[in-house]
Amino acid sequence: MTDSDSSRNRESLLNTSAIDWLSVQSLLTEFSEHADPALCFMDFIYRESIIRVKGDDLLELHVTLSEDDWDQCHAFAQEATIVGSSEHMPHWLKEPIDGVLSSSTCLVSSPIMDENGLTVGFFYAFFPLGKPSDIVIYCQQSLANRCSLLLNQLHIHQLQKKQNDQLWKSVEASCPGFMLIDRNSGLVDFGPIYRKAIPELAHGVKFHDFFAWDNLKSANEIWSSGFHRSKLLYFHSLHFNQKYKCTVQPLSDTLLLLLVAPVINSNHALVDYGLTSTDFAPQDYITDFVFLQTTTLRTLEDTLAQNESIRFRMSELESSGQNLQRLKLLLEKKIEERNDRVKRLSNFPEQNPNPVFEIDFKKQFLCFSNRAAKDAFGDLLTLPYHEFLGMLDLNHELVANSLQLRIEFTAQDKSFQADAFRIPNESIMRFYSHDVSELHLAKALLGRQQEGINQLLAILDALNIDRHEVTRSTRVSQLMEEVSRLLEGMNPRED
Repeated sequence: MTDSDSSRNRESLLNTSAIDWLSVQSLLTEFSEHADPALCFMDFIYRESIIRVKGDDLLELHVTLSEDDWDQCHAFAQEATIVGSSEHMPHWLKEPIDGVLSSSTCLVSSPIMDENGLTVGFFYAFFPLGKPSDIVIYCQQSLANRCSLLLNQLHIHQLQKKQNDQLWKSVEASCPGFMLIDRNSGLVDFGPIYRKAIPELAHGVKFHDFFAWDNLKSANEIWSSGFHRSKLLYFHSLHFNQKYKCTVQPLSDTLLLLLVAPVINSNHALVDYGLTSTDFAPQDYITDFVFLQTTTLRTLEDTLAQNESIRFRMSELESSGQNLQRLKLLLEKKIEERNDRVKRLSNFPEQNPNPVFEIDFKKQFLCFSNRAAKDAFGDLLTLPYHEFLGMLDLNHELVANSLQLRIEFTAQDKSFQADAFRIPNESIMRFYSHDVSELHLAKALLGRQQEGINQLLAILDALNIDRHEVTRSTRVSQLMEEVSRLLEGMNPRED
């Protein structure tokens, strides 16, 4: 990004008073309820401040944003990234993510744009189990777009209000006798001269209760599509010696703007209106009518264009909301499928016929044991943490610093062998054990048999008898009996 791009960004940043923070917080809550991030928040960059929305908190951070910081923000917004540590994070992000990062934490960052398409903020989400599904990422981008549209709509409203204020100040200064009337002939607004000329005039009163048209057949004529807008019209007061001239311009289907000036001649003196020369701008209104009408219409056209832009933005927002609703349903379905899968997987340790148990070495307690473990170990499962590790011939340091273990231990007069594995991103070691008592008995029996064979072979060697000949000789049985007697002699029976 060039220096000029950065300058444009900072010159067109948000007016913080225009942000509807409750709506922004609602977007965050909506995302957190369905996407299950470890942490999510929005940063709005405003001059040299960060306005952060995190949960129900609203915080303004006063930081100095360098060009490197700005480029770094944009780098994080490119794609989902496994961050691992905060080493390369922008400095204002390090505090809120303290304790969240691990070797598998994934950061997804979506930019928030102003009405000119320039980045004014970021929507950050940290996922502890790695990169989320494409649906979750799209959901986050959609919410960032909704936030952008929300800000754009508020900004357009603010600009529209500013332009409207400027318009009516201009109209009031140039034509202090203007009137706004609706289709029911109600006075919506009027200029300052009437406070002196007709003090009883008020907003909402009917035009025909105070005035009458001089050169119109009907008051509804000015609403007809064929009415000539540049025609100069006259009307007079019903209660005072006052006459006025005006032109009519439509503002909408239900609102007309009357550019009015009092008629001053031999029949209608300035004093009849209760006015002085200081109540008027130093110019001829009739001469300036065309100019005023042109500029007024141009401003009103701009206002209508802005209204059309708002309608378009609202349509986009509605479409985005519908897309988000569809994504929400898809996400809920994915979550339901994931929960079903988790339930199925969680049944595996419970239904395992061999003892399975889990140790939380951070909280130092036995956090799970299946039915087979309860049957095999009984009350031993209630031992204190360190005593239970001692029964397993383990210690806390070995468990806490290992990813995988193989152990043998004795419990309830039985021998067990266990393979232990660390559960990813958890301080939990899971042990899959099985009873090896019969295996140990078989090994002991084989050992005794081997010892007897070795003794037999040693006796044959002592008698100078060929081992192979023994197997072929018809005297095998006699030799075996002789060997047995010799063995009995070597191991006399105790009475």
